[in-house]
Amino acid sequence: MAASDDERESVTDGRFGWLIVGLGFLLLAVLWGAVFTFTVYADALAGAFGLSALRTQAVFSVGTAAFFVVGGAVGIVVSGLPLRPVLLAAAAAVAASAGLLQVADSALGLTVAFALLGVAGGTTFVVTISLVPQWFDRYEGTAMGMTVVGNGLGVQVMPFVWLWLLARTSVRRAFLVVGVVGVALLLAASFAYRRPPGRRGSRRLAVDAAWARSLVADPRFLAAWVGLVLAWGWYFVLSAGLVDILTRVGIARTVAATAFGLVGGVSVVSRVASGGLADRVGPRETIAGGVVLAALGLFVLAVAASTTTMYASLVTFGVGLGAIAALYPPIIIRAFGPANATAITGVFTLCSAVAGFITPLAVNALTSAVGGYATPLVALGVLTLLGAGLFYWGTDPSVG
Repeated sequence: MAASDDERESVTDGRFGWLIVGLGFLLLAVLWGAVFTFTVYADALAGAFGLSALRTQAVFSVGTAAFFVVGGAVGIVVSGLPLRPVLLAAAAAVAASAGLLQVADSALGLTVAFALLGVAGGTTFVVTISLVPQWFDRYEGTAMGMTVVGNGLGVQVMPFVWLWLLARTSVRRAFLVVGVVGVALLLAASFAYRRPPGRRGSRRLAVDAAWARSLVADPRFLAAWVGLVLAWGWYFVLSAGLVDILTRVGIARTVAATAFGLVGGVSVVSRVASGGLADRVGPRETIAGGVVLAALGLFVLAVAASTTTMYASLVTFGVGLGAIAALYPPIIIRAFGPANATAITGVFTLCSAVAGFITPLAVNALTSAVGGYATPLVALGVLTLLGAGLFYWGTDPSVG
């Protein structure tokens, strides 16, 4: 029998919820950080496996696709399962990935290892960001902000970890060390992660074709899903080509090469700040404000080429990134997934895959067509504002 609402209220916003936050922080820092700092160890992998730059990049693409696409799909499939076996399976995948890297001697073996790591990381990401909001009511925004500081800090700290390891051992052994840490954290999480009594999903709906059709037939869901793709696409454009964008608008390459780190650094602070602000003024309002700031940064970058305006734009990007990363999970869970939090989070995780694949290609095509970045950045800013509006409207609980 499902626990009562009073029983839920007695456990939310308590110590156990903060334990979930702490474990989630560490898991995201290690697993997200391991995958998305590929550029740091790419040359070492290429040397160890005798790969060209193109084939090495293909390995990263497979890992990224597995993280967002397969990880999101797995999140949908496992929505009705107990969390322990899901996390144990993720731990087994990380262990298999690290183990395969010790014995593989081909590009295929390396690709399979990164696919396993991506699936494990994506599954853990979806489970974590869907679970944390279920343990909080009053401090939901703050808890989510502190959790996703993990992946923001991971991409800041893990490069130093990789460099330290690679200075002392081979890239294969370095992955073994990181893999052992990841497995240990997943094992700890498998004992701690559980859904709270009386949670919103206590009357879980079947995740089946009828459930999927009900989402697709809901204009609010379609608006929110498309809106998140549009509101999120600018980040993938910057992550793929910020150095080229900045040098084309007149910024020195030596300055441009270090610029993206500022976005990540600001976003770490913004994740916590956005969560705290959301607890006071509302998560939808906070995320909309962050996305609007990011769009304004795109407009500024398009029309004003100076170091000062560049740094101003980078700060707005960091604020926008922090707001999106911290707040979209609890917003979409409240709007569409109280009965299936993990499944709906998996569905919206696919937005990252779509945004990351389509937006950089579209911007590059437009840049080639017009011969510069000014028009593409303005167009991207307009689409980002449109995305903010669609997501805000689509997740409005008062819209019938």
